[in-house]
Amino acid sequence: MTLTRRLLSGTFQIALSTGITRLFAIAALPVLTTLLTPQAYGVAALAGTAISLVAVLALAGIDMSYARAYLSTIPPNGEQVERFCWRFTVMMTLPAAVLAGIAWLIFSKRAVELNSDLAILITLAIALTTLNSMSHTRARLNGRYRALSVALVLSGLITTAASIGIAALWRRDATAIILSLILGYVISVLILGTPSPEFLLKPSGLRSGEGIDVLKIGIAGVITAPMFWLLSSSDRWFLQHYRGTETVGIYAVGYSVGFVGMMVNSALSTVWLPEATREYEHDPILAQTTLGRLISRLFALMAITWLAVAGAGSDAVRWLANERFHAAAEVVPYVAGGIFFYGAAHLAMFGLLLAKQSKWAAAWWLVGGVICTILNFTLVPRFGSMGAAVTQTISFACICLGILLSSQSKYRMKVDWIRLGVTIAIILGAGYFMIPSWHQLPVQSLLLKFPFGVAVSAMVVWVIAPDWFLRAIGTVRRARKGTWRE
Repeated sequence: MTLTRRLLSGTFQIALSTGITRLFAIAALPVLTTLLTPQAYGVAALAGTAISLVAVLALAGIDMSYARAYLSTIPPNGEQVERFCWRFTVMMTLPAAVLAGIAWLIFSKRAVELNSDLAILITLAIALTTLNSMSHTRARLNGRYRALSVALVLSGLITTAASIGIAALWRRDATAIILSLILGYVISVLILGTPSPEFLLKPSGLRSGEGIDVLKIGIAGVITAPMFWLLSSSDRWFLQHYRGTETVGIYAVGYSVGFVGMMVNSALSTVWLPEATREYEHDPILAQTTLGRLISRLFALMAITWLAVAGAGSDAVRWLANERFHAAAEVVPYVAGGIFFYGAAHLAMFGLLLAKQSKWAAAWWLVGGVICTILNFTLVPRFGSMGAAVTQTISFACICLGILLSSQSKYRMKVDWIRLGVTIAIILGAGYFMIPSWHQLPVQSLLLKFPFGVAVSAMVVWVIAPDWFLRAIGTVRRARKGTWRE
């Protein structure tokens, strides 16, 4: 199977399963936004930001080191790297999770609305978040994309069903969201599995200094982790300070809809690194052309995803959410824009990982963090949720551009920038028309936008990947001829 087929096959499986998972969450919106108040959503969003911050700090980029070093043809690699990375994760996660739970308990005593009962759940959620991340990395390194897809779907189903059940039958507060998240992670880890205790109890077998070499590959995570939290989660705390928990809850609903684009971005990122690494290890010179052509098409695919989410998001909020949350519609396109740039930055970082120069990524994340902080202090007090969403888009865009330039300087992939530029221009022009509602009724608006969006997507594929476009047309024609003969 060629690189393109492996990449698209794995991406399709992961994107489809992630899409189904997101559909579960979106389908639950009418029920959950009726059962839960904006304040409950707000507390859950703040707890979620705490969980994500501590989890990424505990990982310290070891998942990235694992993904790069495991498949390397040059030692350290293979089983020794796997054992080292998992042992590191366990030793870092357990104390971090306990300390975070204690910190939440202390902080919630001063801010009663944050609910001190969540302390234990936050501890469990942090531990399971890191285990889930490592089990996902392990699955994709072994090419287990089908198992990964099953884990995503079942995890999403359990999370959604549990949140509705808990809210309807037991607790109508943030517990319904956080506890259901934990149950989803448990299902995912059980399906994908982890190394056995016997495997982890043995020494890694790495020689002196090799463990440090492995850590250095992903050491940028020590910087990028808090910076990612700053960009993707600190906006809730700024909103909490300036506008209150209710505003955070409304914003969280809009964010969850804008976040739908992550299903494609995460699928591409999941498959891209191991498959691109294999291609590079096979022939580094030829890979400059093959990977350059492919990454430009993946950028375009992410841009099409932004168009779909931005164009349909506001209508989806008005259609599915309780009217108390309709103000969230305005932030969807900007949140989706931040998700696009975040995903593009992950793809662009490939050159830095190959050169083991991820310090440049850390530097650009620091720049993005400074920009984000300045904009949050400037825009959130004045524009509220809209200011928070715009801040994300601008900050992630700066990081993406910086990482792309640095990565190309270390390993230059031959990208057709003219085609890519024309593609982005077409999509931005279409977005200008598709973001506003086309009809007073949300469903009618979505139906009117759909054929236009399909036409724009076809035009984009024709521009960025004419060979794919012609191949797709040929497939359709052959299918029509076969139907006609029958």
